[in-house]
Amino acid sequence: MNEYIVAIELGSSKIVGVAGYRDENGMLVVSAIESNSATNIVKRGCVQNVDEVYACINKIKMKLENRIAPAKITKVYVGVSGVSVSAEEKVAKRSFHEDSIIKQAHVQKLKEECRAMLPSTTDTLEIVSTGYIIDGRAERNAIGVTGTTIEAYYKAITAKPALRKNIDRCIIERSKLPIAGYITSALATADVVLSKEERMLGCALVDFGAETTTVSVYKNDTLVLLETLPMGGRNITRDIMSLNLISSEAEHLKISSGMATGFKSENNVRLKFEGDNMVEIDLAKLSSVVEARSEEIIANVEAQIKRSGIERKDLTAGVVVVGAAAKLRGWLELLEDRLVGMKVRMGTLRKDIQAVEKEHSQINDFVQAIALLYAGKEDCTKTPANSTVAVERPVPQPVEEEEEEIIITAEKKEEKPKHRGIFTRIMDKFGKMIEEGENDEN
Repeated sequence: MNEYIVAIELGSSKIVGVAGYRDENGMLVVSAIESNSATNIVKRGCVQNVDEVYACINKIKMKLENRIAPAKITKVYVGVSGVSVSAEEKVAKRSFHEDSIIKQAHVQKLKEECRAMLPSTTDTLEIVSTGYIIDGRAERNAIGVTGTTIEAYYKAITAKPALRKNIDRCIIERSKLPIAGYITSALATADVVLSKEERMLGCALVDFGAETTTVSVYKNDTLVLLETLPMGGRNITRDIMSLNLISSEAEHLKISSGMATGFKSENNVRLKFEGDNMVEIDLAKLSSVVEARSEEIIANVEAQIKRSGIERKDLTAGVVVVGAAAKLRGWLELLEDRLVGMKVRMGTLRKDIQAVEKEHSQINDFVQAIALLYAGKEDCTKTPANSTVAVERPVPQPVEEEEEEIIITAEKKEEKPKHRGIFTRIMDKFGKMIEEGENDEN
């Protein structure tokens, strides 16, 4: 009986567990997705409350095992992300007495020298090769090339030691689960949403999450920059709360209204949330707080792209966006307006990833967790030898790309004015609540 790969993503809004397997053709089949809210227990990618995160992981583990029974989870892959994750360029050099053929052992030694350069106060997650200079010639791959001098260039992906230490406390110490491997979430996500052609042409990957926004820049199939910003969709929610709303109401309004720009002050909406009195929302103020915070986040994304040293015109594959916060209506349009000359699209999973029918419709909502599963190589489950249960795996369904989210063009914006469409959606969404409020007054 085939076993499963299992991965855990520790997000700031939710903790996600996924299980899947590779079929006879090597395609990844996602068999089960389970999630729990992680608000206030994981902050900016770092575990804050070990006990509560442990409890969430335990629940997810039980739910996954129910879905993949009789297999039992024996270890897991875990994604590492957070505001302290970044990439630093390092160079290691070596000379030979005579013209020599560079071998794997030489390259490995250079990587070890790069690792030794990093301070002990940081946790090194990965050392990513970005190219070599051999006798003055640029080479993408050094093995097999002859030369007398070699310069190896790397991106060292580092984070604060507390990031992995707290994960160990939750999973290894409390859940008693070995960790099959730590995976840098940003790199894994790039592998499943960016094609090699996009990385060659040059592109930026923006992961717009609840409390962080991670920007990765690629050119010539090489990682140029990786930086995590301490801001995300929850910043917008907190700003909306300034309109005398509690967190759940602000989040609901944010999702429903999106980029509510261009409204006049007299265009107010009266809303009635469950268990509360009628609340009047000034759409001009809503527009102001949502757009102002979004502008700030996008300005920081733009600054990171500029810091990469690659001109925007040279990132010809544009910007690919993932993350739940990026689904805020109008956010992609605003991003494209600000990043003049760059096309923007929502990221979707590569075609060699499939899902069983139950998970098929939501698979692109869990891109980061699926990316961890895709990066995993070892089986993470074991089926008891005395199990007599015959399990027939569901037929996987190929992941379909969402046509509406591929590329935002100027023509599309002209066909459907943004402000009128958003206003109509808000009125449709809350029309019933408005009518109820008027009836109460009468």
